[in-house]
Amino acid sequence: MPEKTRELFLIFKDAVERERDAQSLYKHAAELCEDPALKELLEGFRKDEVRHEKALLQRYRRLRKRYNLQDE
Repeated sequence: MPEKTRELFLIFKDAVERERDAQSLYKHAAELCEDPALKELLEGFRKDEVRHEKALLQRYRRLRKRYNLQDE
């Protein structure tokens, strides 16, 4: 695969990992939080990151299929 294409796919994978890290961060913050409104906000942020991860993975898999690429 061309180097630029390979790098783009690695960026996609990195973005998924960052979404997962953000989910963990917001979850931890919500667990520490005693304010119900702030806790709800943090949980909403975590859910947003879950949606982002799912969207990235879906698009990543479609592109892999389109370019007939194996996962690295």
